[in-house]
Amino acid sequence: MAVSGRAGSVSQHLACLILLAFSPLAPAQDLSSVCEHEDYPNVGDRLEIRDGETVYRDIRPNNTHLWFYKNEDVITMNQPDQYRKVIINLEPCRGVVYLFVRKTRRCYPNPYSCIDTRPGFERRDAALCRWTHFLSEIDGSRDGSPTFFEVPLSSTKHFIAVYSPDNSAYTLTILADIGRFPRPGSNGRLTARQLSELQVQLSWDAAGFIPEGVAEAKQYWVYSSMLLESDNRTNMAVFLRPDKIMNTVCGLQNNTDRQYTIVPADQCSNGKCNVTIDGVLTDKRYVFNVVAESTTGSHRMAYAGLIMRTDWEVIRQAASDRTLRVVGAVSGSVLGMVIIIYFLMLKLYG
Repeated sequence: MAVSGRAGSVSQHLACLILLAFSPLAPAQDLSSVCEHEDYPNVGDRLEIRDGETVYRDIRPNNTHLWFYKNEDVITMNQPDQYRKVIINLEPCRGVVYLFVRKTRRCYPNPYSCIDTRPGFERRDAALCRWTHFLSEIDGSRDGSPTFFEVPLSSTKHFIAVYSPDNSAYTLTILADIGRFPRPGSNGRLTARQLSELQVQLSWDAAGFIPEGVAEAKQYWVYSSMLLESDNRTNMAVFLRPDKIMNTVCGLQNNTDRQYTIVPADQCSNGKCNVTIDGVLTDKRYVFNVVAESTTGSHRMAYAGLIMRTDWEVIRQAASDRTLRVVGAVSGSVLGMVIIIYFLMLKLYG
C-alpha cells in the first residue's frame, strides 16, 4: 500500500507539472518577471540577424540593442570540432560599444546588471553581468576597440545585446561558415618605409582563411590619412581613439574621404603585398591601414594599422667647412696630376 501511495503521489505531481507547462499564462508570467530588463525604455526591439549578415546601427547613450541569431544548418553543425564555430564580430564605427552574448535560451543578456553610468553611482563589473555567457571588456581599458569572438557552435541559438555608454555607431557580423572570413596575416602587422621625399611604401602579409579552400582574398583596400598634431592614442589597446577609430572597416570609411587605392590579391607575391603611396608631406604624421576582402560574401577585416612620421631630409650642403676644404684639396691635387700627365704625353709624342 505504501508503494501504491507514493506512485499515486508522483502521478499527481506529474499531472500538475504538465498542466503548468502547457498553461498559456505560466511561461509568459515567468519571462515577464525574470526578463523584465528586455522591456526597459532604453532597450530596443528584438531583431534577428541572419548568418553571414553585417548590420549597421547608430545607438544612443545608455541604450541597448537586442539581436537574435539562429543556425540550424546541418552541414555547418556536422563540421569537425576545430571548424564547428561561429564568428561574432562587433566593430565600433564611432564611440564605444560592448558585446554581450548568451547561448541556448532567453533571457537576453542584461548590461544594466553590471554597468551603471549615473553620476555618483558609476559601476562596471563584469562578474555581475546577468544572463551572459561571454562579453567584451567593459572596464574602459579597451573602449573604442572591436570585439571579435570565435566560439564553438555548441548552440543553435544566440541572444545578443549591444550596449553603448555614449553616442556611438557600430556594425555587427555573425558567421558560422568561418572559412569565408579573411584573417589578416601576421596578426594584422603593417610595415612602412619612406622611398623618397614624397613616397612611402606600405607592406603587409596576405590574409589567410581557416579552413582553407572555402574562400580566398579578393582584394585589399588601402587607406592613408594625415593626422593632426592633436590626434593622439588614448591607450595602446585602441587605434586611434573612440571618436576617431582607424582599425575597423566602418571606422576607416568614416574617418577618411575614401580609400587611397585598391590592390588586387593577385598582385601579391609569395604571401607579401605592398603598395607605394605618393604625395605624403615631410614632417607630418600619417595613419595607414589595409582592409582585406573575401571572395565570398564580401566579408572584410581591417589590419592593425600603423602611424608613421615622415622624416625625409633633402641634403644639399650638409658637409662642414673642413670637409669642403679637404674635398677642394683633393680635387686640386687630381687636377694637377692630370695637367702633369698631359705635358708628359706631349713630350713623348711631340
